Amino acid sequence: MNESDRRQVNKGFTMVELIIVIAIMAILAGAIGLSVIRYIEEAREQMDVHNAALIRDALRPHPFPSDYGGSSVTYTDPETGERETYRRGWVYVDHTEIRCSDPSTAIALIDAGLVSVSPYSETEIRRCDVDPNRTRYFPSGKDGDYIRRHNNEYVFHNNLCCKAKKNWNTYQVDVYIPEGGGEPVMGASASNQERTTTHTKDEEAAKLFAEKLGYDGARITPIGETYNGN
Repeated sequence: MNESDRRQVNKGFTMVELIIVIAIMAILAGAIGLSVIRYIEEAREQMDVHNAALIRDALRPHPFPSDYGGSSVTYTDPETGERETYRRGWVYVDHTEIRCSDPSTAIALIDAGLVSVSPYSETEIRRCDVDPNRTRYFPSGKDGDYIRRHNNEYVFHNNLCCKAKKNWNTYQVDVYIPEGGGEPVMGASASNQERTTTHTKDEEAAKLFAEKLGYDGARITPIGETYNGN
């Protein structure tokens, strides 16, 4: 092979060929990046649903007192028109904190090992759980996972905090105790609206989250449409 032939063989990529290769690599990198981001968000949502199921399974068997002091909720069955009255409690979860509506829901999570407080605080909160008329006890400062009081809610901070960022930024697990006794009705909700002092109802996020948790039906709550199951 003479010198001219060797130069012809070793001339390498032209500028056009190099641009085409770079463009193909960029497209492949973008596609892979989007797939990774989608996979990460799906994993976050699955973690939220898993944690919500843990909360649900902690609340459902809890022996709520017969004179449970949750918020009063009246629900009208869309098919029969019958009105049902409940006392409602909740566990609200966002990206930074978990809020239990009352001593009963807090103790349910403590009993399940989902949040923690010192033995002294647990004893005092437990007394309020069995006697709703007793003045609520709140630890004065950080105590285990407990960090503060907010509108008479017990505020905790641990790994149960909301992970998802796309379809919801907050979720909530509700428990409805029938007035007059009976089995509790469990509910779930979510919102992806910008949060100020209250939530804008977000039926789409609520329905999606509830379906992922295996619920259907509906209850109305401040966080948005709450879709309940059994």
